Amino acid sequence: MAETLWSDLVADLGDEMQHLVKEELLRGWHADAVLAATRQQRIAQANARLENCAIEGIGVREMSIDADAYWAWHGTNPGCWQDKGFRDWFKKKNPETVVKYTPRNTTILVP
Repeated sequence: MAETLWSDLVADLGDEMQHLVKEELLRGWHADAVLAATRQQRIAQANARLENCAIEGIGVREMSIDADAYWAWHGTNPGCWQDKGFRDWFKKKNPETVVKYTPRNTTILVP
């Protein structure tokens, strides 16, 4: 089906124009991927600067993921983010998404 759509799209274009259209489509996707990776690195840097703690009853944040990456995976694999196995695989493949957490005990000082 995709091949038919491509053939219909470029049927009236010359060889040079077909090549230019294909290059633009590839560059546009590549640019989006590079921008998403850059945003993810900034998210990782921000997480490293913040004190990550748990709120009792809510839990601990495991990952911070760029919105484009989140929706791209959700679009191709609906429900994948609810699957612990998928999240574990994603954390191994994308270590910059992992939020480091140091558990702390609450200490109350009484004078």
